[in-house]
Amino acid sequence: EVKSGRIVGMEALIRWNHPKRGLMLPTAFIPIAEMTGSIVAIGEWVIEDACRQIKAWNEFGIAPPTVAVNLSSAQFKLASHLDKIVIENLARYNIPAKQLELELTESVLLETTQRHADAFSRLRKIGVRLAIDDFGTGYSSLDYIRSFRVSRLKIDQRFIKDVTTSADGAAIVRATIGLAHELGIEVSAEGVETASQRSFLISAGCRLAQGFYFGKPVPEAEARKLLYQNLQRAAV
Repeated sequence: EVKSGRIVGMEALIRWNHPKRGLMLPTAFIPIAEMTGSIVAIGEWVIEDACRQIKAWNEFGIAPPTVAVNLSSAQFKLASHLDKIVIENLARYNIPAKQLELELTESVLLETTQRHADAFSRLRKIGVRLAIDDFGTGYSSLDYIRSFRVSRLKIDQRFIKDVTTSADGAAIVRATIGLAHELGIEVSAEGVETASQRSFLISAGCRLAQGFYFGKPVPEAEARKLLYQNLQRAAV
């Protein structure tokens, strides 16, 4: 939450702890996984692990309202049973559907066929939250926002980067925030790194944000400490 700094969500990020190359970012291996089709198995593991983690945090009483998981283009297109995987894991770990948020980029939605649109609709009926990641980079019609009825728009960090130095950049972000609010869609800003960017977002009416200004990606043990601190701060 931009004003208070209170943690209201977490995002699950995948890393590969390679025995020789060390900790590898997804850009090093996800494109290969998408080409080979192994992204489906990886994606299923990520969804299950996120649900398992939500359950553990629920038992500690520290779970944030939502935990977001990214879906790649290939994963969304290849996994015809994606909704079944989600249902099975929500049931296995006994967690409310609204605690899981699935993020897809604009490019995925713009390439979506009717078959994939039906899959999207089934996911929405389950009750999981659906978000458009990297919003503003699709360079196409905004009609899909109405068609897919998402829960959240996440403004891409390249726009947030310019809000304090470019009048055009600031205008685009304000317009996006206004559009989301008019449509009754939650909006959050990605890639917030400075206090001035945070101040701009507060003035523009953006309630939620993520980025290095608030915290960098951390392993689960450190995330748990942050959630405990968050709970204690809320109790004061």
